[in-house]
Amino acid sequence: MPLSLSLLLLPTHLMANNLKTEIDEHIVVTGTKTPKLLSNSPVSVEVISGDTIALISQGTLAQTLEFIPGVVITRSAKDGYNIQMQGFDSKHVLVLIDGQPLISPANGAVDLDQVSVNNIEQIEVIKGASSVLYGSSAMGGVINIITKREQDEQLSLTYQISSYLDNALKKRDGDQLSHLFKINASSTLFNWHHQVNLQVIQDAGFDYNANTVSHNAAALDKTFFNLQSYKAFEFTEARFKYQYFEESKKRASSSIPGQMGKLYYRSDVDQHQVDINLNNSDANWKVNTRYIKHQETSGQSNSLRESDIELAEIDGIKVWQHGSTNPKSAGQSGGEVVTGFVVHYDSLNQLKPATQSVEIDGKNRHSVELYSQYNFIKSSYQWLAGFRAQQDSDFGFHSALRTSGMLQLGNKSSQWQLRAGYGQGYRVPDLKERYYVFDHSNLGYMVLGNDKLNPEQSDSVNIGLSHQTTVFNGAANYSAELNTHYTETDNLITTVIDRAQSELTGLNISVYTNIASSKIYGFDLSNEIKFNHWYSQVNYSYIDSEDSQGKRLSTRPRHQIKFNLGVELPSYDIEALLYLVYQADEALPSGFVGYAKKDYTTVNFNLKQQLTNQINWYLALDNIFNEHQSPDAVQTGLFDPRPVSSQELRIGLHYQF
Repeated sequence: MPLSLSLLLLPTHLMANNLKTEIDEHIVVTGTKTPKLLSNSPVSVEVISGDTIALISQGTLAQTLEFIPGVVITRSAKDGYNIQMQGFDSKHVLVLIDGQPLISPANGAVDLDQVSVNNIEQIEVIKGASSVLYGSSAMGGVINIITKREQDEQLSLTYQISSYLDNALKKRDGDQLSHLFKINASSTLFNWHHQVNLQVIQDAGFDYNANTVSHNAAALDKTFFNLQSYKAFEFTEARFKYQYFEESKKRASSSIPGQMGKLYYRSDVDQHQVDINLNNSDANWKVNTRYIKHQETSGQSNSLRESDIELAEIDGIKVWQHGSTNPKSAGQSGGEVVTGFVVHYDSLNQLKPATQSVEIDGKNRHSVELYSQYNFIKSSYQWLAGFRAQQDSDFGFHSALRTSGMLQLGNKSSQWQLRAGYGQGYRVPDLKERYYVFDHSNLGYMVLGNDKLNPEQSDSVNIGLSHQTTVFNGAANYSAELNTHYTETDNLITTVIDRAQSELTGLNISVYTNIASSKIYGFDLSNEIKFNHWYSQVNYSYIDSEDSQGKRLSTRPRHQIKFNLGVELPSYDIEALLYLVYQADEALPSGFVGYAKKDYTTVNFNLKQQLTNQINWYLALDNIFNEHQSPDAVQTGLFDPRPVSSQELRIGLHYQF
């Protein structure tokens, strides 16, 4: 990514004054909270560019993140999508937009299907413990979505139509086609620069068997609206941002015994978010505030529950620099001190409107956090060390340490980089895990919170070796990377069947509990080659885990292979991308008697063509071979790790005024 990105990020992420970009390379900010060339980051960061995002998906984050090596996307019980990284589930992976957290309504985990990919500059991913810079919930890593800052006046429109082909709903059940519409605009008014982004999604849902009452994926409507305004003053830049999200889902789940009617799973979401930011790039400081209000009604149509979630946060950061932070010779050196604070508040109310029974009554928590990190920089090596302290209203004092380093080897034509780090992580139980009463007695089960839960803790070691060189007499760039990781956790939170309560009530009752200890370990191996007009990447990830009894942790595939092949045809202004995902060998979860299948492969194809300077069109075929879970197998007690997914054909048109 050229220098323009660093200028774009300057108001958002403090810009090192002497950072210069002489090659076409990504600038990343998530690893140290300061801008660095990707090759100079002491922390390993993976990047998806805005161009790749636009080629893969026009919808939500769920489809985009599946492209990242080592990332596992899972379908949630609420028809949403969650993430796993290095063996940690969504509750342990922090999702940020422009460095600030999103709300986590789905059992402490951000629903990736509620995050739009509209107007994204790039996505940065850190795998492994990141609690020192990012606090609780970053035990497994961080995903930072960096939005675009349009500098000129512009207007663009996008329309997409799609079909689930053989799995499309029948006409009697609703619309068979899905639609997407986007509008992006920016302009200057009263010396303030304004951006407006609107995205509307109407998804028809899909069904594997037209002869059954239940559908496999909900029909849904989503609306994303973003408005941001910013202005540079003499000493500061001010930025205001408002975001609105609305979603409505409806999926037939069963028939009512003795009646003609159906039961539906429903979910209606209404979310407002306000951000106010002040920063001074010359003095290297920044202050952010964020408020989110999330209201949701969800559940079976005869057993709905209403949730009201609020999040408020203010954070500040200050950077001090000395010497040369971008040294070019062995005699030069410099350093950065990053210091910040976070004040956090969140609350949760939940009730069942049919009976007016209160499940969670005004529970809240707040915390104050301080952190500091020092990064020493030489041309051939870097090291950093950091510390974070948190005072939580319910769990008291917690702290985390982090140290890592990078050694540059080789020369410009054949570079080697060795990165190693140790980090501590922690996560306090969220309000749902402590107080939740998910009463589905009519369906034979309940999920209960546990107010005796202890905070989760982890110790992680990551070691990585990367290599970049040219091959075929300079005709192509080749890169390879090996990353290993080992984590020991204490008090990892999960749900278990409470056999005593289940036998007493005749229901299947699950309770949140702490696992005394566990180990998660594995490695990622990546190879990539880039020619002028085509590129290819192959990645293999291995994950294993065990609890204190030596049993594997469930829902974590042991093997994953991701392969992609991209082609550019300049004569026709065409870009095409083929990528596949292979996953295998998940531990058998409790409650299943065996496997329906142990592995699966999904294949996707994307194509985009620039017709004129103003018009491009695109085509995508997702899940080409229609690989998906078998509901019949699951009903017989067999575990099927394949996703609840469908073959889908998408065609779209984009016009830039």
